[in-house]
Amino acid sequence: MAFCPDFSDSDDSDMSDDCDYQNFKAQVRSSNRVRIKSQIQTEEDKRELQAKVLFSALSSGNVQTVAEHLDSGLDVNINVQDGWTPLLLAASFGNPDLTNELIKRGADVNLGRDECSALMMACNCPNSTSPFTESLNVIKQLVENGADVKAINRKRMTALMFAANNGNLEAVRYLLPLSDKNAEDNQRWTALFWGVNSGTVAVVKYLLNEGFEYTKSDIRSYTPLDIAKHNDFQEIVELFPNEEGDYITNIIDTHSCNFEDTFAGLKKGQKPRFFLDICNVLCGVKAESVMKIISETDIDLYEFLSSTDDELKKLGINLPYQRNRILGGIYRFHKYPYHPKSIHSVPLKEVYSNIDIAVQILSSIKQVIAMEASLAYIMKHYTDECVSKNELPLVAENIRNVRKKVANCKAVLKKLIPKIKSLDNQVKPVDLIKKNSKNYLMPWRKIIFSFSLISVVLVCRMIKRT
Repeated sequence: MAFCPDFSDSDDSDMSDDCDYQNFKAQVRSSNRVRIKSQIQTEEDKRELQAKVLFSALSSGNVQTVAEHLDSGLDVNINVQDGWTPLLLAASFGNPDLTNELIKRGADVNLGRDECSALMMACNCPNSTSPFTESLNVIKQLVENGADVKAINRKRMTALMFAANNGNLEAVRYLLPLSDKNAEDNQRWTALFWGVNSGTVAVVKYLLNEGFEYTKSDIRSYTPLDIAKHNDFQEIVELFPNEEGDYITNIIDTHSCNFEDTFAGLKKGQKPRFFLDICNVLCGVKAESVMKIISETDIDLYEFLSSTDDELKKLGINLPYQRNRILGGIYRFHKYPYHPKSIHSVPLKEVYSNIDIAVQILSSIKQVIAMEASLAYIMKHYTDECVSKNELPLVAENIRNVRKKVANCKAVLKKLIPKIKSLDNQVKPVDLIKKNSKNYLMPWRKIIFSFSLISVVLVCRMIKRT
């Protein structure tokens, strides 16, 4: 403690206050020196300070400084900050010299941060941070020293996907033979999806030439072509084969048929397929990707509209979200039944053509199939727990209404059958059907007019002769 003379007998009290103040300052300086000394001497604090200096050296790419710190006893796999190891930082900056030095010192090439490996970070290094040639050198060093090329992160992305999304064509070329070409991430994106997402034409062209499946759909039913169109990557859109750009249209065109083909080859009791109506339902619930599966089966409209989850699974629709979309659409379809006026009809006084007959037949048949499917749907999904006793009368009334509508539609069909047979028995094909088409009518008006005209001409000639 600092020396302070005794001023107790003095009348000047301020001198005593100054002495106390000097003592206080001395104590503060002493305690600060002790605190600083204790902080510097703590091993943990020393390590943290060294880690911060090492982080700075790694970020600046100073190989010599990094080597000096590691020579001082630091672990080559030390957590320099927030889970970053020296090798992860070096790879993320695309520094081949620093990567080489760390690998020589025994750095773990498969040690990651948030399940992202050093290889993934090197593949994700943008060209603006380090040229792709330098990043490729880092990638090769990591792979040659045991880095797992097929490793995945939390989103199930691979190093190849990172390279494709980064637009690093040379890295994609190098990694593809070592990777799983069909690997998918959590959203079912392959490397082709990520290449399209990057907007890099060269990467997409290379992956297409390597045989990547471009009709594959992700969890949102989008294809790589859809991603390119959504981002307005016109050059990438032109890389895809034209026929696959409209693959849904191709499926629909393949299964389109005329009136005769709709009923051709049907056995007794067999229902028409009406594949296009199934496609309409699939488009309405955004499940277009399932069209290919449905087209390869023999399922008809009746079976489709009365399907259960197990039946859709047997068809090959394995993804639960796809089945849920379809089942939700079928439920809404049966929830709102047809209105009687939706059946095509032609008033008696109107001209009734063959096309009207065909349309009315198809409309009536589809109505019957839809209502029969509604009954089958109810029976398949009915359980004792589904309906309370108070709701049973309402259910019974709805079933009676549906059966009544089915009977009405069948009655319409019975009335149409004789008309169809009468048309088939006629020698000349008919374009129009009128109220009295069955009766042969003489053209009396034309005959009378012609006879009158001839009479007038003859009378005029006789007058001239006389």
